[in-house]
Amino acid sequence: MAEPVLLTGATGFVGRAVLADLVAQGVPVHAVSRQPGPGQPGVTWHRADLLNPADRANLTTSCQAGRLIHCAWQVEHGAFWTSPANALWRAASSDLIEGFLTQGGGRVLAVGTCAEYDAADKGPWNEERRVAPATPYGAAKAGLHADLAELCGNRLVWARLFHLYGPGEDPRRFIPAVAKALRAGQPAEVRAADLVRDYASTAHVARCLAALLDSAVCGAVDVGSGQPRSLGALARIVARSVAGEGYLRLTHRPTPDDPPRMEPELVRLFGATGLDREQPETSLARYAGDF
Repeated sequence: MAEPVLLTGATGFVGRAVLADLVAQGVPVHAVSRQPGPGQPGVTWHRADLLNPADRANLTTSCQAGRLIHCAWQVEHGAFWTSPANALWRAASSDLIEGFLTQGGGRVLAVGTCAEYDAADKGPWNEERRVAPATPYGAAKAGLHADLAELCGNRLVWARLFHLYGPGEDPRRFIPAVAKALRAGQPAEVRAADLVRDYASTAHVARCLAALLDSAVCGAVDVGSGQPRSLGALARIVARSVAGEGYLRLTHRPTPDDPPRMEPELVRLFGATGLDREQPETSLARYAGDF
């Protein structure tokens, strides 16, 4: 039987997809959330507020799991970039993982973000890119990476996620907002259509995280689809999926701070996991059609 995994944020945007992937693989999961999800075979739910020190201590002393995937964070749409809670989550995450290791825990995978990188750097988007976050969210994640690198050493995988879409996301985010407008027969304007971004489904990201946990790699690993497209091209995929292409309005008025291209190389990711790149023409079309 596979070694059990302690999964935080198990009902969140990314965490729910990770939970589904682990369950499908037959991995026993100790799933953590403020509000536990439905019962299912192989899943033991733990109700905990990870910002509460007593809940963290109780979780690490009572849970028998040798591996940890840490997805929990506050990511309220539009607010998380500058929220004071970012600093609280950095401290709580570091304390949680220190407690996990103290109780005999082993391998740790924690979720970071491409917002840790210097967006103005002219070099490639890979793990060697300069870290210089421009937001409190990016700074808290980068600080947590430094904390955990010292705590965990080569037991740590730090997964820097790029752009995402999937079930359960806030309807104001890019992909669902376009789909919702077009499905309602309303105009959907994409105001920076020529910007190139790597959008991956949460199902693909979950597969990547589970595979990284099982791999021999350690340290920072960028995670994405490996198939970047312009925002306009992504919007056209959505439009074709909901039969609303005639309502799509593509313009290009980016802000000065928007990097023209964010194309992660993902050499470490695919080399460590053996997974394939995700094609948005199929994966995004499938998701948008179900939206």
